[in-house]
Amino acid sequence: MHNPYTRCMANLKSQFAIICILGLPIFIAAVIFGPAAFDLAFRHRPPERYLIPEGFKGWARIDFRQKDAPPIPTEDGRRLLKLNAQGMTATSSDPPRGHAKDDFFYYAGSRRTPLSTAGVCKGGLIWQVETIFDERSATPFTRFFVGTEEQYRDTVDPMGRILPNCG
Repeated sequence: MHNPYTRCMANLKSQFAIICILGLPIFIAAVIFGPAAFDLAFRHRPPERYLIPEGFKGWARIDFRQKDAPPIPTEDGRRLLKLNAQGMTATSSDPPRGHAKDDFFYYAGSRRTPLSTAGVCKGGLIWQVETIFDERSATPFTRFFVGTEEQYRDTVDPMGRILPNCG
């Protein structure tokens, strides 16, 4: 005859073992991936619209918090960033915070042609959109590359060692 206390303790030990075996990996995953998942889920912002002069190729740059520059205007609920012939603009506004699906267009006069943001090996024309701080002036700026994937690869990985091949 088994003691009910012994049976209860055996059940608790097996439940504890299951919790440890399953719970520990889940806890570790939550600690590692939780902040990124939280950021993606809750740090949405209104999308931006970038207007790039037709035919421009190379690195584009938007300088933020510039004292003598105008604030960013809006169009259809989006912040409108119109770049000059050198692919640059400046604004007194703050940089974007969070994530959104931004629009990129070539413009010539009033005509706009959408640019693809498709990823590696998919024919995109916009690459490496990032907001960082200028070390010399401690002011934020956004930069991205405009061009074909081949042009982007030639610029950032001319030896073909970093980016995966599309073959």
